[in-house]
Amino acid sequence: MSAIAVIAIVIGALVVIALVFFAVREKAASRRRESERLRGEAAGHRQEAEAHAARSADKHEEARRERRSAAEGRARAETEGKVAASLAEQERERADEHKAIAAEHERAADAHEARQAEVAEGHVAGAEERERRAAAAEEEAQREGRAAGFHDERAAERERDAR
Repeated sequence: MSAIAVIAIVIGALVVIALVFFAVREKAASRRRESERLRGEAAGHRQEAEAHAARSADKHEEARRERRSAAEGRARAETEGKVAASLAEQERERADEHKAIAAEHERAADAHEARQAEVAEGHVAGAEERERRAAAAEEEAQREGRAAGFHDERAAERERDAR
């Protein structure tokens, strides 16, 4: 073989080695960039998961407050109902004792019952509305919890992919 052919082969081999070296280096840099991108996405999903978890906790607290308020409204309605029933009974007893004014006392007892029925209906309606809002808040809390789980799974996938 001639010296020129040997030199050409050596130069060709060096060029091929250099090309392989640069290709391997570029592939490693590409992997690093992809890994960084996936880590960034994982961090974003973690942040989303934390935000949804916090919102879920807030909604649970809101539901608890609404249920407590509904229970208080029902208790007030029950107490006022007992008071009204007691007042009505007292008025009926007076009517029996005072036959001359029995009709007047009967009307007073009926008026107390009617007012109390309106008040009790208002409390019950308010309690039912609060219960509805509590149920809606609970559903939203569950949705937020599922969203937090979803984003947590995505973050875990991204972290696995980043490795």
